[in-house]
Amino acid sequence: MTGVLMAFGSFTVYVLTHWAACWARPWPRPSRLLNLLWLAFLPVYLAGFLALSHNYSSLAVDLRTANGVINLLNGLLIEVLLLIGYIAFFFLLERGLSLRVTIEISRAPQGRMKLAEIMRVYSYDYILEKRLGQMLTMDYWRKDGEDFISTAKGRRFAAANKLVWKLLRIGKE
Repeated sequence: MTGVLMAFGSFTVYVLTHWAACWARPWPRPSRLLNLLWLAFLPVYLAGFLALSHNYSSLAVDLRTANGVINLLNGLLIEVLLLIGYIAFFFLLERGLSLRVTIEISRAPQGRMKLAEIMRVYSYDYILEKRLGQMLTMDYWRKDGEDFISTAKGRRFAAANKLVWKLLRIGKE
């Protein structure tokens, strides 16, 4: 139980810290911030786990036993799963066009917009240029004149996603 409590506690502080960092300034590579913050919170989890275990007899854990180690690792697993879910949620909000358009429509007078109005806010060129720029920044591609060239990182990314596409039967084959 100590691992579970500490996982939820430290993850809550992690999310609040991430929120504060996002409010403090814009981050050009939000995934780096997410990962660095989480790595910084691993020691917080471990210190909190040990503090709870030492100071509360009902949460005492002996790390010299298999049950104690399982308790610690169980909390770490929960922490990782929470992180995966939070990253998916964050990038859905940060990059999801459907959600952004939905927000724009809800803000519009009477909650209605015509396609031409949506395109004034999110033109196809803007969306494509923004996404291409992100892929260049993340080093999936490089640009040579007018050409986009896949990098080794981009080829690995494509291969991994191609496998997922085949397994889930998504897209063109």
